[in-house]
Amino acid sequence: MKRAPKSAAKLVIFENGDTICAETEAIQSRIRQRAFELSQARPIDAQELYDWMTAESEVISVPPMELVEKDGRFEVKFAVAGVDPADMNVMVTPNQILLKSQYSHRHDVQTGTVHLCDFKSATVFRSVNLPQPVDVNSARANFKDGILLVSASKQAAVQTKPKRIRKTAAKKK
Repeated sequence: MKRAPKSAAKLVIFENGDTICAETEAIQSRIRQRAFELSQARPIDAQELYDWMTAESEVISVPPMELVEKDGRFEVKFAVAGVDPADMNVMVTPNQILLKSQYSHRHDVQTGTVHLCDFKSATVFRSVNLPQPVDVNSARANFKDGILLVSASKQAAVQTKPKRIRKTAAKKK
């Protein structure tokens, strides 16, 4: 019996980075709020960076990634095992790729007694700045074996042909 193939992540293409900036700001706002909450209860000798890092680790899960340039394309691999591809949102601008997804982890009472669990429910969030602009219309997202592959062709350099200046012979009187 064949299993139905899972769909790829939702791919959203933008011409500019406004939406990605808004998503990034929303996540940073949540982290900022949690960092403030932690600052109210932190030891006197702790630093603000500690609050930020703790809040960030509670709010988001940053997946490992790899950015490779190959044959005129950028390929970004995100390790997102356990995340349902249908829940993944990929946003692409000419200069940036953003992955965002909700990951929930629950224990089924039927599975038995859980003695140790490092899984957590969190927002999977990773933003990648590209070294060169890409053609957003060429962007593709594929998911296989826990790896989300986002690829896009590098933007072709705008080449303009030099205008020909036609010389006309001077008229003799």
